[in-house]
Amino acid sequence: MPRGLLLAVLGLAAPPALSDSLQRTASWSGPYLSVHGVGIASDVRGVSTRGDGTFGANANVESADDAFRGAGAGLLLGYQHQFGGGILLGLETDWTGLRHEGRQDTLVNAANAWNGMTQASIVRENQWLYTARLRLGYAAGPFMLNITGGLAMASLVETRSQYEGLTGPAQTVARFSEVDRAHPIGWTWGVGGAWRMSDAWSLRLDYLRAQFDDVAFTFPNARGGVVSGSGFASVQGRSVTNDVHMEMVRIGLTYFFGAAQ
Repeated sequence: MPRGLLLAVLGLAAPPALSDSLQRTASWSGPYLSVHGVGIASDVRGVSTRGDGTFGANANVESADDAFRGAGAGLLLGYQHQFGGGILLGLETDWTGLRHEGRQDTLVNAANAWNGMTQASIVRENQWLYTARLRLGYAAGPFMLNITGGLAMASLVETRSQYEGLTGPAQTVARFSEVDRAHPIGWTWGVGGAWRMSDAWSLRLDYLRAQFDDVAFTFPNARGGVVSGSGFASVQGRSVTNDVHMEMVRIGLTYFFGAAQ
């Protein structure tokens, strides 16, 4: 559909203020601040060994194989310049606080009375995500599309709860927990778009993916098994190495500093 016909149709269907906004070509250059909400999904895969790095059957069943979802909110600060032809180049940095937690229960895999019962419980929590990214975009009137990529940093927490086997009836119960934290640096990339509602305000929608490889956690007091007096008394420890992938959809509201009201 020709551009003139499209604008005419939108002008008839939209309120006067919206019609004026569609026909105006505001510059996208300058600094801006956004607030955003986010829906996030994580995928965690890894390897768990004994504390000394050697293979152990009990440790191996605790290898990460987890996927979970969450949400969050954050702030973004950016600056961009619009060149001729609608090309945009900019830099963005943002911080997002997350409510994002998953739990993986691992089971006893041995020929004893507690086979199939919980051996350990691992709770994984992603607390926040920070990114610093370059941004390349194209603007046509009040609409803009972009690609982006750069560095990411996250706050990741793992809590491992050790279970012990009891008799009469046979069951396993949690005895103690250990917590370890990591702040890995990784990569992020994505795509996005925005609609300029006025000179000062725009709505934006972004998809981002962040990747953190070889994230290490240690749990020095992990036991060799759940059997009281033998496996539970044997302190093996755990050495964990995980790859963490996050996928996010963010919806934000942006204010452009210095724009006409």
